[in-house]
Amino acid sequence: MKYAPAILVGRLTRIAARLRKPGGGSAVPGLVVNTIAPRYLGTTLSGFPRGLVVVTGSSGKSTTTKMLVAILRAHGEAVFTNPSTANISQGLTSALLEQADWRGHVPGDVAVLEMDEGHGARVMEGVDAQVVTLTNVMVDQIDRFHDSEMVAGMLAKIAARADGCVVVNADDAYLERIAGGLRDGVAVRRFGVSPTVLAAAPRGLGHTETSAERL
Repeated sequence: MKYAPAILVGRLTRIAARLRKPGGGSAVPGLVVNTIAPRYLGTTLSGFPRGLVVVTGSSGKSTTTKMLVAILRAHGEAVFTNPSTANISQGLTSALLEQADWRGHVPGDVAVLEMDEGHGARVMEGVDAQVVTLTNVMVDQIDRFHDSEMVAGMLAKIAARADGCVVVNADDAYLERIAGGLRDGVAVRRFGVSPTVLAAAPRGLGHTETSAERL
């Protein structure tokens, strides 16, 4: 109930933004709500009955998120998710506003969200996730991230918010080190490419440190 005024202002902002520029202004309502009610995003993300699943990393976030959502929905789960263009704080809030009722409640049993590796560390402050999936570490945006250690540090902060499980790309040495530093009680699950895929990649698996050991 306490978020009703912020939700109303956010929706009015969305209407005004779309009148001004049809199809645009998708992040503006979220920015307004985050300013008026800074705890709304964290509170809502923590409120899904079956928890929150976060997918983050340098690349592959959108594809992985869409596959997870499709699998869960095929098994009858009510899933809330965000568009790939809404993976920063104001975009996530705007995505919530699209489905929230007047009180701010968002339908769904579980949330599966793609998160930007930089913004995700801030979004997840005070928010617990049932599962965090880390895809890889790369410096693909040199204007934002100056080295792999910086990216890995942000991903480690997101992984630290996992209550149940962290899923990591075992071929990425940075992610393996993150997995080794998780608190007790958090399970680690791994995925990796097959020897056939590796043999077909003469330049290796990317512009980052590859794990010495294979799955």
